[in-house]
Amino acid sequence: MSDKGYWKRPLTLAQLLEELEKDDVVDFPEQILIFPPENANDDCDTDEDSGDEDLVVPDNLPGAQLSAEVEVQSSENNSQDWDSDDNKPLSTFVERRPKVLKNFEYESSDLEITTFSDWKDVSSVQNNLSPAATFKLFFDQEQKNRAGDIAADELLCFIGVLLLSGYVPLPRKKMFWQNRDDTNNKLVCEAISRDRFQYIMSNLHCNDNTKLNKADKYSKLRPLFDILNKKFFEYAPAEENHSIDESMIPYFGRHSGKQFIRGKPIRWGYKFWIGALRLGYIVYFDPYQGSSTTLPEKYKHMGLGASVVLQYADILDTMHYDFFHLYFDNFFTSISLLKELKLRNIKATGTLRENRLPHSPLSKAATLKKKERGVFEYVLADKEVVVAKWNDNSVVSVASNALQIFPVWIDKLYNKKATTATTATAVRAGAGAAVSY
Repeated sequence: MSDKGYWKRPLTLAQLLEELEKDDVVDFPEQILIFPPENANDDCDTDEDSGDEDLVVPDNLPGAQLSAEVEVQSSENNSQDWDSDDNKPLSTFVERRPKVLKNFEYESSDLEITTFSDWKDVSSVQNNLSPAATFKLFFDQEQKNRAGDIAADELLCFIGVLLLSGYVPLPRKKMFWQNRDDTNNKLVCEAISRDRFQYIMSNLHCNDNTKLNKADKYSKLRPLFDILNKKFFEYAPAEENHSIDESMIPYFGRHSGKQFIRGKPIRWGYKFWIGALRLGYIVYFDPYQGSSTTLPEKYKHMGLGASVVLQYADILDTMHYDFFHLYFDNFFTSISLLKELKLRNIKATGTLRENRLPHSPLSKAATLKKKERGVFEYVLADKEVVVAKWNDNSVVSVASNALQIFPVWIDKLYNKKATTATTATAVRAGAGAAVSY
């Protein structure tokens, strides 16, 4: 969320309404984001509207909603309206410097035959285990707790209820044990008692609270993350193609690691970096911690996106297989990253942002979009990375250190600009074949 405007944060909806009723308000918010109430029925006996019931106005909202937090953005940054410099956002003091990109040498040619060897299929054991047996591969006896009276089967039942509550959501988990037809869950009631579940919930810890790393926002769960990553890696099938991307876990509560990403299907929640195989098997995951993220010193000069890819490449190096092929989107891709991966004998392909190809001879997206569909251009950067840009439903740019442009082939695509539902013939470059359609 932008730090524009003079509104103090955090604000509740009730406080914001009071601020807007003042006569001296000169900077009305351009946008208001209202967080969901934590629990509309937890601390109050009713969810009826506030205020006089005979006078219906927009301010008469339920108490739970009025106490929900809001974030506001004003149309202008009226710095003179701040009470003091201490209340100003840091963005008003920081001088933003444009990032200087390296100039690459370009030539109008295709990528030469690469020195990468072909992937040799590695025989892997087929998984014929039951779902429960497969689950126990990842949550096994290695994850021990302090001495207590909780049996391993009870802990498995507890985890099972947590998983069930993810796709059978109720306002409160204890409602699974209520004697009501609309909430009672027979499966849960027969597996574990309510009091036993609450007892485990109140005593379960993944880390020693006296030894937490204050620089790590996920320190309380870090041992669990490390064990799961170890297990994911141990049982990962041996495959050539790996995908690296971000994944959002929805969450509306309070936590310093919560992220807001505008325009995404899941805007609020935890963001994780994910390394996965073709069918979705997760090999590695790591939570993103926002501005407090500490990049490895050896990768700091490459930036955040490249650092995530290179850390995942370090993990793959320990698998003792050669010639992996990594795929990622334009958040991660840069010419420098692809060149670095080639030095490591790792193939890589990804979509590319136009501003990460400085001073290239390729046409700008706005120019290319005016041409007929299927038109493409390509260029070779530093004799190591080929970049193709073509006009599809939108202008697409893709870069690769392993795939060649030619040969191209003719494909039939739906033409949304045609007056009738027809297909259009388009030429696709070889490097474009690496991107899923």
